[in-house]
Amino acid sequence: MKFELTKFEHTKNPDIQWALSELERIKEKAAIAEDENLANNCWRESEALQLTLTYIKAFHKLKNADYREAWYDLEQCEIKCKIIARNSSEEFCLAKNIHFISQQVSNLQSLYPYCVFSSPGMVVGYYSCGICDHKIRPRSRCAHKKGKIYNGKLCVHIAHDIVLKEISIVSKPVQKYSVVHNDETLDFSALQYLMPALEEAFDEWAFIKKTKSFPIDMFSRVDLDSECPCKSGEIFRQCCSNKADVTIPHLEFLLPRAVPNLPKIRFPY
Repeated sequence: MKFELTKFEHTKNPDIQWALSELERIKEKAAIAEDENLANNCWRESEALQLTLTYIKAFHKLKNADYREAWYDLEQCEIKCKIIARNSSEEFCLAKNIHFISQQVSNLQSLYPYCVFSSPGMVVGYYSCGICDHKIRPRSRCAHKKGKIYNGKLCVHIAHDIVLKEISIVSKPVQKYSVVHNDETLDFSALQYLMPALEEAFDEWAFIKKTKSFPIDMFSRVDLDSECPCKSGEIFRQCCSNKADVTIPHLEFLLPRAVPNLPKIRFPY
């Protein structure tokens, strides 16, 4: 069964949930019959459909400026894209827009101002295989590989006897959902500029990272001992404070259509 699935309204089609239930039923039946090819195909179809639903919902949340909830959905899309791509043919990925979604998710994430995250540090007693329950040791592993599908089931390693040791603050987290920011203090102007130019989740767009120079007078509010606006990593006093102009990172958007009266990206200083 094929669905029109490009807008948020389409995600409410009850036939979609029926299709997901049917795929699960057929997958379980195939797994019992040890028809691994059919079971794996059902898994792929189900995961690809769920990915599309989550991506469209994330897009809808971005259109409504619900940035934090959209961020959580984008992370789920990122994870699903990697798992589906690892377990599918190139032809399947192209047909189901896996690569497109993966690229657009990455683009959207890069427009977020989030840069501080929490990361738990823990000690794990041991891991077991999610397929055969084998206790995994350095010299004793089963035949199943983490992240691969077997008879319609994804192989994961299950952690046991977990002891939480610490919570660290990091800039590059393993899990992106653990944002340590108050959204009310952040600048979402890049997303605020982009979203009115897009009508549907599958509109094609891109951006180019460039630089743009501004007169030094525009940075009068920047503390001399704070990070330089040019993002060199040096402090302002020792970097650009004595220059006539400051060159800072700039985004140039490549949009699918001309849109009048787009909001301006706020000058950050």
